[in-house]
Amino acid sequence: MSMDSPHRTAARPARTAERATVAVIAGPDASLVATPEELRRWRRLTPLALWSVVSVSGAPADENLPDEILHGVAAELARQDVAAHRLILVAEGKAARAALELVLRGDIDCAGLLAIAVPCAALPFRIIPTAAAIRLVVRRADREDTPADLITALRAADLDARIIGFNSARTNDTRAAGNAAETFVLELVANASRQSRHHGA
Repeated sequence: MSMDSPHRTAARPARTAERATVAVIAGPDASLVATPEELRRWRRLTPLALWSVVSVSGAPADENLPDEILHGVAAELARQDVAAHRLILVAEGKAARAALELVLRGDIDCAGLLAIAVPCAALPFRIIPTAAAIRLVVRRADREDTPADLITALRAADLDARIIGFNSARTNDTRAAGNAAETFVLELVANASRQSRHHGA
């Protein structure tokens, strides 16, 4: 790249200053934990991160969720000129499951994923090793009492994965799940910011 162009030299630092970028995948399920109020709080707590929303419908019958997420995330990366090592995905419910599968298949590269209230049925494929940090906040009612369920597979894989469970029928548990999710968001943003500095501008 030529260093003579004033436009290119000026544009490089403006490339969002290598900030971490959080893409919230707004799917078809109502939020239990990542409510609009919580999201606003998380944004305030991460003033250096850029936040955006990727809306997906999943219709019909959630069949299109993976494709919608894939295309929505790709469009967001291109729109913001964001490198994958700065991208954090946040999703809940069916959208969280679809996003998690895309990351574990190697179809989406990102710094981290926070999946909340994710359905825990067994994965229909073998996990592809990923450097992405996987953080799950799981309803205990969504666990499947089988040796091959999602949580068992994640714990057996060589991944940076942390999982907490909560009971959505209990207000205190839901509040604790929100606190855990918030901690995970702060951790993922901090990690992505550090990775950005290591990768350089």
